[in-house]
Amino acid sequence: MGGLAFLMGHTPQTVPATPLAAASAEVLSQAWALAESAQALAAARHPEAALPRFQQAYELSQDPLLLLEVARLERDLGHAARATHALELFLDRGVGRVSEQRMGLAARQWQAAAASTARLTVHTNVLGASLELELEPEHGVALGSGFLVNVLLDAGERRLSLSKPGFETRTLLLTLEPGEVRALRIDLEKPAGGRSETGSSKPRWTRTESVEANVRRGG
Repeated sequence: MGGLAFLMGHTPQTVPATPLAAASAEVLSQAWALAESAQALAAARHPEAALPRFQQAYELSQDPLLLLEVARLERDLGHAARATHALELFLDRGVGRVSEQRMGLAARQWQAAAASTARLTVHTNVLGASLELELEPEHGVALGSGFLVNVLLDAGERRLSLSKPGFETRTLLLTLEPGEVRALRIDLEKPAGGRSETGSSKPRWTRTESVEANVRRGG
């Protein structure tokens, strides 16, 4: 596997000066062992077990090629949004570290995966609110926090909830088309006597034209 070979070739001179990239030999050894076991599980057709090991190996080593393995398994499991996200990270973090040929291949894989996703920009009035994808959290990933959260989701029917202790939880059921981009405003309010969540006004939303993600593409 290419990711394992790249991991083996890490040296202090070629790795960016980040805390994880400057990992000790022991940490890199742990990453190598995780990646090897993940590869074996993937070969045995156990993607659910292999995926978290590849993810942990990447967190330890910061080897961008491991993101390709993560994306491949997410795609095999039917998680288009998470596969897209992993490929976007690869296209960003692989610059100068990965061949142009591999970058180009990843860009084409990104285009294929992203075609089955939708993007939301959620604005809220409460700092630190938690946005969750209910029932099937593996079908999306939140890309921000604070008053503004960008969410990448598998297209289809998705149920989202926005919450924070001390405020009423807001739940929203959306049907998202492939390639759709939507902006939402969801305000949270403190509970009042005789008031229920279903009595809250519906969040305002606007539909915008579909656009491509702003990611770096290879040749």
